[in-house]
Amino acid sequence: MAITVFEETRQILETRFFAGEPYDFEVFLEGRVFVQPTGSDWVILSIEDAGSTLKAFGNKDDRKTSGTMVFKLSVQHGNGSKRAREIADKINDVMSFTAGGNSIAGTGTLYVMAGNMRKVSDDDSGYLNYIIDFSYDYYTS
Repeated sequence: MAITVFEETRQILETRFFAGEPYDFEVFLEGRVFVQPTGSDWVILSIEDAGSTLKAFGNKDDRKTSGTMVFKLSVQHGNGSKRAREIADKINDVMSFTAGGNSIAGTGTLYVMAGNMRKVSDDDSGYLNYIIDFSYDYYTS
């Protein structure tokens, strides 16, 4: 049986993110058609499958990643960064330092590392934009 890392990662991520309580902002998946909201906040989720290995010094273990999960946050301009950070905290609660396969048959284990948040734009057509990246690693048994 072939290992389908990219598809299994998508399944686990979507289940993990969308199986919980509803959010007070809209979430869209990259590659799917959507109409940009007006007057509300939203997030676009994408998965960048690009693995890397970092060689460790001494007797430490090497570190490996399978890719990065990227969340682009768009919040209404003029209210400061508080709302963006509240949304980022909700995303972080779901994604950061979690492992498991979310009971999806045939999948491996997805380990998600801590997120990295940075500002992209102060005013993009009336929205303040931030990006949150989460490196992840996918393991099969």
